[in-house]
Amino acid sequence: KKSETLLSNYKKPDGSLSIDGIFTPNESTAFAVLRVLQDNGWAGKVRFVGFDASENLVKGLASGQIDALVVQDPINMGYLGVKTIVAHIKGQPVEKRIDTGVRVATKENMDSPEMKDVLHPDLSQWLKP
Repeated sequence: KKSETLLSNYKKPDGSLSIDGIFTPNESTAFAVLRVLQDNGWAGKVRFVGFDASENLVKGLASGQIDALVVQDPINMGYLGVKTIVAHIKGQPVEKRIDTGVRVATKENMDSPEMKDVLHPDLSQWLKP
């Protein structure tokens, strides 16, 4: 609802938006904005960059309703988190900030092996009973 209210402030008399682009900083706001854009017929008519990925956001990317997704690698984030805490417990020095890396997924590169790994991570190899 808040995304709809926010975007309604930029609605022109003809029903289109008076802005050129939107950036959302996380998955939940990206999905909320995508829904508002879809519901109002604005999807694909304004540049839209989201952050993180979910099934719905990846579908939006594939259909051209989202121009790009800034995505993180959850496997690498988990690995670096565990590695850092183990080093800390052992009394070893650790970095104050650790860049876990991001990638920018677009409709054009989303099917590359590198992007598939972060857009559709195969968690089965890591989550064994």
